[in-house]
Amino acid sequence: MWRSIFGNFGIRVLSALLNLGLVILFSQLTGAIGKGEQSLLLTSIAILTIFDSLVGGAALVYLSSRFSWLGLLGASYIWIVVISCSAFVTLFMLDVFTLNYLFHVVMLSALSATSAVHASLLLGQQRLKMYNLITISIPLLTFLTCMAQWFLFNQLNYQVALYVAFASSLIISIVGVLRFFPATQTMGHSWLSIWKNMFTLGFYNQLAHVTQLLSFRASYYILEQYKGEAAVGVFSNASSITESIWLIATSISLWQYAVISNAQDQKYTIQLTEKLTRFGMLAALVAVVFFLLLPPSFYQFVFGPDFGSLQSLMWFLAPGVWVFTYALVVGHYFSGHGRYVVNAAASGVGLVLSLSISWLLIPQLGALGAAIAASLSYLATSLVVLYYFLKDGASFSLFPSRAEFKQLFTQMRMIWRKSSYE
Repeated sequence: MWRSIFGNFGIRVLSALLNLGLVILFSQLTGAIGKGEQSLLLTSIAILTIFDSLVGGAALVYLSSRFSWLGLLGASYIWIVVISCSAFVTLFMLDVFTLNYLFHVVMLSALSATSAVHASLLLGQQRLKMYNLITISIPLLTFLTCMAQWFLFNQLNYQVALYVAFASSLIISIVGVLRFFPATQTMGHSWLSIWKNMFTLGFYNQLAHVTQLLSFRASYYILEQYKGEAAVGVFSNASSITESIWLIATSISLWQYAVISNAQDQKYTIQLTEKLTRFGMLAALVAVVFFLLLPPSFYQFVFGPDFGSLQSLMWFLAPGVWVFTYALVVGHYFSGHGRYVVNAAASGVGLVLSLSISWLLIPQLGALGAAIAASLSYLATSLVVLYYFLKDGASFSLFPSRAEFKQLFTQMRMIWRKSSYE
């Protein structure tokens, strides 16, 4: 267990460092305004990608061992094409974006969604190495492309970098699917059955994702409306740094999700989730305290003179971000059992609270109001998840016991010795 988690953690750390490199690059070279533009583009792509993944999406992790891959892939591809075309026409008619900008958002989201379909199928079969390769290729190639643009042409084109990264990730994911495609699978189920299960589970799963993402990022658009793109740039950096502690929880939950999706014993999955949550909360607390203790001058040196107020925002974000670590791990317990409606309900509560407080506080307090709204939203989402987890018979505890620490250290020594002989 711990070996898989540590491997996932290493990939997440590398991904976080690459994304941090991008944050620094855009912050230093384009200032707060350029960083704000980059954050809004990425958020727009992410929101549309969630709708592209409404049928299937991450629910494919649960479905991949229960239905044929042929049926799952076919339904996923059809849905992505339909949603991409519909989104383009609808957003064009509503005049939300310029035509050129809209085209790139739709195309990039479709590439991202297709790659995610393949990655989810592989994760459902516990092909973690291939899944991690697909995942890490996006930040790695985005970073390398941006660096090459700057050193060779003295310019940054984020859209081009995303095309390179997303297209390459898609190619890698296709190779992974072809390599691990189940040799003996036939359709097995009718198209109606496949569509019904994919839409039912995918809808609630993606509903949870879209409400969660909006509760995290809707304040960007409200902040941009009242305070401009520079404010979004500063706030997005504060959010990115504080939320980087979630790489601990995502490293844990990646393995946890795959295991629970294939498990039959609910009592075992509850005990496993409780244990993982305790270690995740402690590690996240250490990480967030470390970031808060760094002096403001450090962040100003790293990101540039426009980001002097960044650390003060982090103090208001930190409590909610830390508490949300609990929701991330426990939320994957419900996902592993196909109960996406719980996560959707929790994220919906967080979204309502985030929008309400953002509209109330941002006009007066700017980025500080956005930070307060985000923190309270994280707290509300976590409380809903906790409520349903306790209803399943779980117990609440924040930190591991001394015996669990001893067991962890023993397992780490065994992993180290085994690695030394390999």
